[in-house]
Amino acid sequence: MIEQPQLSSGELLLSTVRHGLTELNRDKRVGGRVDVTLIDEGREQAREAGEAFEGTPFDVIVSSPLSRALETAERVSGAGRDAITVDEGCVERSFGEMEGMYPSDIREKLPKVEYIRIGDVNYSLNPPGGETFEELHARAEKFLSRALNEYAGKRVVLFAHENFLQQLHGAIRGLDPMESLELGILNCELNQFHLASGGAVISHRKVELCSSASEYPSF
Repeated sequence: MIEQPQLSSGELLLSTVRHGLTELNRDKRVGGRVDVTLIDEGREQAREAGEAFEGTPFDVIVSSPLSRALETAERVSGAGRDAITVDEGCVERSFGEMEGMYPSDIREKLPKVEYIRIGDVNYSLNPPGGETFEELHARAEKFLSRALNEYAGKRVVLFAHENFLQQLHGAIRGLDPMESLELGILNCELNQFHLASGGAVISHRKVELCSSASEYPSF
């Protein structure tokens, strides 16, 4: 069980969980909107995360519409699909023509893609036909504003994707899109934000819900 703070009137407890491992994560291919399921290792991650999460009280489950997030939501929360609110605004960043490709193929076939390196990760700035980080950040800000209004006084668990969650976490902390990229998120990592009615952060904590996540870092 994950410890939860008491909520005062109008406050929001927003917990975010990144989905479990997929073949795209494992093979270091660009994911984006490609709708893949968890692989066996990802299901084991979600099972372990579910054990750590078991007994944690919550009021609302929200998920990206992509299969990997929905499957993780079911396995971690123990809830059925009909109990999960699907929010299109939480879908992963669109990488356009890059989706499903290996980085080496992108360099060969899409040479105009530009990158910024933060830590050990190369982030694409201009995926052809995809979203910029500024567009993704704006989408994350819209979700945050909607959550603060619609879920005030509730404990919400959101299951989504690393690029989207980086920008959401950045929006919560008042960071810009590039600063948000420093907030790496592992598979099945939980971040818990206790927010005041206006969105100010009262507290934040991070919990690694599965032991194998660090074996599959971002690339």
